[in-house]
Amino acid sequence: MWDPLPRLHVRNLFCVALGLVHLAAFVSLAAQVPVLIGSRGLLPAAPWLEALRDRVGFADLPTVFWVDASDRTLQTAAGIGVALSLGLVWGIAPRLILALLWALYLSFVSVGQVFFAFQWDQLLLETTLLALFVAPGRGDHRGNPPALPAVFLMQWLLVRLHVESGLAKLLSGDPSWRDFTAMVTYYETAPLPTWLGWYAHQLPVWCHRLSAFATLVIEIVAPWGIWGPRWMRRASVAALAMLQVLILATANYGFFNYLTLALCLWGLDDRDLAALAGKLRVAPTVGARTAGKASYTPRWRTLVLWVLVAVWIPLSLVPFFHFISPLRGTLQEWRSRLEPFRSVNAYHLFASMTYVRNEAVIEGSDDGHTWSAYEFHYKPGAVTRAPGFVAPHQPRVDFQMWFLLLRGRAPRDRYFQNLLVRMLTFPEAVRPLFARDPFDGRPPKWLRVQVYRYRFTDDAGRRTTGAWWQRELLASLGPVSADDFARASPRD
Repeated sequence: MWDPLPRLHVRNLFCVALGLVHLAAFVSLAAQVPVLIGSRGLLPAAPWLEALRDRVGFADLPTVFWVDASDRTLQTAAGIGVALSLGLVWGIAPRLILALLWALYLSFVSVGQVFFAFQWDQLLLETTLLALFVAPGRGDHRGNPPALPAVFLMQWLLVRLHVESGLAKLLSGDPSWRDFTAMVTYYETAPLPTWLGWYAHQLPVWCHRLSAFATLVIEIVAPWGIWGPRWMRRASVAALAMLQVLILATANYGFFNYLTLALCLWGLDDRDLAALAGKLRVAPTVGARTAGKASYTPRWRTLVLWVLVAVWIPLSLVPFFHFISPLRGTLQEWRSRLEPFRSVNAYHLFASMTYVRNEAVIEGSDDGHTWSAYEFHYKPGAVTRAPGFVAPHQPRVDFQMWFLLLRGRAPRDRYFQNLLVRMLTFPEAVRPLFARDPFDGRPPKWLRVQVYRYRFTDDAGRRTTGAWWQRELLASLGPVSADDFARASPRD
């Protein structure tokens, strides 16, 4: 089929961008595998899989680590992911590499338990799977623009990601999105805010209301413009990209925003890229050679791709039925079958807002009287430490601890209990998590958890004290010692 809007350079640039996102994801993962799911980690994968072996099959938990989940295998697999990502960036056998990246990342997500329960992990898998249909095949040398139905699949993902996230905000019942106050507390309660988020938090309430309204408009309305005339497509992509840049500036969500920006490329064509390159005075002729070049795909493949589109569109909507009361429970069996492969997903980013930030601060003591705090690398701790930029790396323990106190009770999450056990019995296993270990790698006799309410300071407070945060002690949990865990080994 002839495509009047060729996207050769769009496709090639997207493949490079997707390769870089995978590279960030696997480099981040490689640095954390031992402490997350290694044999001495917080949620060891090997015993977990062994306990499930007689109850679930590959279709329920698709992962190559059924064969072996030793530390060496996990770290080798992460290294292979890094190598494959570089291969995609360099354009080596893109379709084969994309298939391998999808299978490998799915394997980690399947055994990562709560540490890999994020929507951007699912978005990366779905994006990688659909990218198989736009990637150049063997012998193509990236010279033939992708077929129109394959392009449509990528565009549909871009639209769904935003529109579902916008609709979920309204369907969730969270009143802060309906009265446009969601952003009043957002910057302060984001899992890992940045110091720019502190400045955004100081804006007046009317500005927060306006930004909440603008977010809903951009997410629900703007994406449809990518199927409009050129000026509308450019305006839509600009709005979507601006939203992602603002999120990047104020909070850390791993590779999510970079992946979404890569998907935004599918709202453009080669002429748009050529015009943008010209304005930026960077390779001004990019896209010129293919601006009028059309994609030719054999009829049989075009027909197969359109059939795939016809199947994929309704199938991709099924997971979102959960947010629509009359449809909730509909096609539950289909949702159950799709869920293990994490490649047909519902997207509901920030559907429900958090209004209060409670943080768990772990303290250790040798005598039960003098207590010293452990400092994580990225989560809020010392009030004078500025919130930093860490994306596209995602420190998954720091991030997961944001959820620890959301249910308003003592933290009983298995990974957190295992963290306390490791700190008391084998601190070397979790030492990489801490920017400050007051006991220099040796186990303290006692640990306790201090629960604080954290708030951003205002301008006057920061000028006076130099602090970015102010905090109020809500509860003190513990103390606990290694003897308290003696009857049970770490909860693997």
